[in-house]
Amino acid sequence: MSSKVLSTRNLIAGLALIALLALLFTLGVAAQDPDNAPTADVPEKVTVVEEGELLAGAAGPSQEFFYKRYSADTFVPGISDMEYRYETGGCMSRTGGASYTHTAHSVQLPEGAEITYVRLYFYDVDADNDAVAQLMSYDGQGHVALLDLVQSEGTPGWSSAGSGLPTSHVVNNKDETLALWLYFGTSTDSNLRLCAVRIQYRYTLSRTSLPLILNESNP
Repeated sequence: MSSKVLSTRNLIAGLALIALLALLFTLGVAAQDPDNAPTADVPEKVTVVEEGELLAGAAGPSQEFFYKRYSADTFVPGISDMEYRYETGGCMSRTGGASYTHTAHSVQLPEGAEITYVRLYFYDVDADNDAVAQLMSYDGQGHVALLDLVQSEGTPGWSSAGSGLPTSHVVNNKDETLALWLYFGTSTDSNLRLCAVRIQYRYTLSRTSLPLILNESNP
């Protein structure tokens, strides 16, 4: 066999090898391109419009539950001669002064929020007095309305008690002011300590809520 024939065969084999490598490279690139893959193998792309719909309230507002919690040591006496003492972990006890007085804290919730539940946290080993929390509404004309009441029973020690409103209350910041009241009864020692109140409410998120959410704050 002449060297010319061998050279021709080698050239043909080399060209075939180059063509095969080119084909394999093309298939590999296509396999890595999501646009060339079958629809069932890759997730559907999120368009700009769909991303906008993921923003709270952009397409269909969703209702979520939120909570506001108030420590008892941030309440102020309802009557100036009330005497009280800080215990621990935000808890307060009454030590003297006017009987059956209360401490109070303003409640700030967004317009249209639906208050659904109130929970009181306390320490109670007082056989004669219960820890009591009341959710109140003021109309600015000297009238006060009781919206909900929750209290301890017996002497459970460290515990909490919850009370769902008979009918949920919708916040109307135009016509009312909301406040929480804490009662100690006639207790004058650390056997009765009020520690915190938590309000549960439902609120419809909207675009205006987004800055609060990004700041990790409840609306």
